[in-house]
Amino acid sequence: MKLGVNSSIIREISGKGFSLDDLHVDFVELGFDDAGLLTEKGEINEEVIKNLSSLGVEFTLHAPTSDGKNPLVDLGVYGMEPVKRMEKVIRIANHLGVEVIVVHGGDIRKSYTKAYVNTLKHLRELKPIAENSGVKLVIENLFEGKIGALPHELLSFANEGFELCFDIGHAFLTSMNSGLRMDEFSVLFPYTSHLHIHDNNGYEDEHRPLGEGMIGFSYAGRVVELTKAERAVLEIRRYRKKSSILSNVSFLKGKPDENFFRMNKAEGGSEA
Repeated sequence: MKLGVNSSIIREISGKGFSLDDLHVDFVELGFDDAGLLTEKGEINEEVIKNLSSLGVEFTLHAPTSDGKNPLVDLGVYGMEPVKRMEKVIRIANHLGVEVIVVHGGDIRKSYTKAYVNTLKHLRELKPIAENSGVKLVIENLFEGKIGALPHELLSFANEGFELCFDIGHAFLTSMNSGLRMDEFSVLFPYTSHLHIHDNNGYEDEHRPLGEGMIGFSYAGRVVELTKAERAVLEIRRYRKKSSILSNVSFLKGKPDENFFRMNKAEGGSEA
C-alpha cells in the first residue's frame, strides 16, 4: 500500500506544516484550496503546475467540493456546470500525471431524491470522460447532509463500476450521528481502493491524527488490513503536536515509533 498525506500539511505546497523530506511518504493528495491549481479567473495555473511537477513526488487529486473556495463543485445540483468544472479537474490531473481523483457526492438541499439522482447522473457522464483520459474517479463516503453518508448509497456507485474511497473519520461521524454500527461499513471494503485516515471526537469533522480523537489506531489498522487498499492518505487539517503526525506515518508504514506506543497507551487501546 502506498502512503500519502494531504497537501495542506506540506510546506512546499501550502506554506505550512512539514517538508516532504520530513515525512518520506509515497505521494501527496492535492486539494484545490491548498495548491492554487486555478487562477482567480478560473483558468489552470500553469506556473503552479510547473512548480508541483518539479517536487519529484507522485500526486493524487481531491476534486473540489461544495464547501471549498475555488471552484465549488456540487454534484447534487441539476445542470451541466458540475460536469464542466470536473472536466477541468480531469485536465489538471492529466497535466500532473495523476491517476486517481477523489470525488464527493452532492449536497442534500430541499430534496434527497434530486440530490441522489443528480449525483448519479453526473457520475455516469464523468466516468467515460475520466477513463478516456486515463484517470480513475473514486467516490468517498461522507456524512449527514450529503449523498454518500450511508453504505447502500456507496454500493449503488460501486455497482456502476466505481471504486471507493473509504474515509474512516466520516464513517465514525455517521455512526455517532445515526446509530449505524461501524461494522456495517465493511460491505464497502471489497470495492475500496483508496483510504482517508484521520480521527475525530464524534461530533465534528476535525481531521486530527489517530490518537487525538475517539477512533484510535486499532480500527484504522483493521481497515488497512481488510480493505487491502492501493493507497491511504493521512488526511490531517489540525493537530496538537507535530510528533503525532510523524507517529501516524510510522504506524501506517508498519514501523511504529516510541511516541506511537505512548499515544496508544494513553488512548487505552481504544477502538471505534
